[in-house]
Amino acid sequence: MKKILTGSMIVLMVLFLSAGLGLAGNGNGVGGGTGPINNILLGEPFDYLEVEVMDIVSSGAFVVDTADGEITIYGIGPDRYWESLEVYKPIETEIISVIGYVVVYDGDERHIATSITVGDVTVKLRDLETGLPLWRGQKKGQVQE
Repeated sequence: MKKILTGSMIVLMVLFLSAGLGLAGNGNGVGGGTGPINNILLGEPFDYLEVEVMDIVSSGAFVVDTADGEITIYGIGPDRYWESLEVYKPIETEIISVIGYVVVYDGDERHIATSITVGDVTVKLRDLETGLPLWRGQKKGQVQE
């Protein structure tokens, strides 16, 4: 009876751990470049040079003031990505340059960044061949000074 109980507990632990890993994702789901916004490179290119950061919406988006009005920029990556590159994320009132693509998601236009320049440092955010976020697997050459 003890062996059956022990075996059952091991099976349950494996199932729970497998479900947890499945929910954590591997970078290929929503927001990983293959989710709902998966054809970023097919969007309309944009470049906003020397624009002011007006508001931090979340860790993955902020609002910049452009000649066309205030625009929300998405896909700026998690804090840990910026920290791994030893570059600080833009803050409110900072002047930055953003390059990326405008895509349509759920009927709304979304500005997805592919690179951001802060001061004299440019951080690459997406692979320009696949559109996938670089924070899913760091490669050399993601920071240009």
